[in-house]
Amino acid sequence: MPFVQTSVVSSDGSITTAPAIVYGVLVAAGGTGGLWQLNDSTDDSGDDLISGFAQASSQTYIDLSQSPVQFSTGIRADLAGTNQILTVFYTS
Repeated sequence: MPFVQTSVVSSDGSITTAPAIVYGVLVAAGGTGGLWQLNDSTDDSGDDLISGFAQASSQTYIDLSQSPVQFSTGIRADLAGTNQILTVFYTS
């Protein structure tokens, strides 16, 4: 696996505004959990390529190192809940 960068978000926002490959996602949620998505865009207008539901009071690591996901425009996080933290492992 090439050198990976990380980005941590706790609300909607850009992970990167350049094309990238995602190798993993660490999802942590507080008391209520909620839905989350990683969108192939810089402004939430593209397709959701990775998504999930974070269980309340949990942490989950999604290992994509054997089948990384290519984002052709950028990576935008969309977190429906207010108590989630995503750590995205990617290369540009």
